[in-house]
Amino acid sequence: MRAPVEVLFGPLVSERSYTLYQEGRYTFRVAPDATKNEIAKALEEHYQDQGVRVRAVNTVNVRGKVRRTGRRGLTGRTADWKKAIVTLAPGQKIEGLFGSL
Repeated sequence: MRAPVEVLFGPLVSERSYTLYQEGRYTFRVAPDATKNEIAKALEEHYQDQGVRVRAVNTVNVRGKVRRTGRRGLTGRTADWKKAIVTLAPGQKIEGLFGSL
C-alpha cells in the first residue's frame, strides 16, 4: 500500500467544494492512478487521530485546459488530474480543512 502523501495531494477549496463540505462531503486532489479503495484507506490513515471513517468515494477525471503561451499564441495544455469527493460516516467531520470559512 502507498503512503497517504503519494495518494492525496491536498484538499480542493472552491465554491462547489464548500457547498459539498456543508453536506458532509470533502473534495481532494488525488493521484491520477489512485483507486477508490486506496483513497479511502489513505484518508482514514492520514486523519486517524480524528477517527475519520469513509463511507463513500466518488472520483472525477478532470481534463486539462488549453492555454495560450508566448508571443505567437502557441497553444498547450495543462496536465489532466483527478479529484475525489469523499463522504464521511454520519456525524463525522475533518477539522481544519475549511478553518475560518
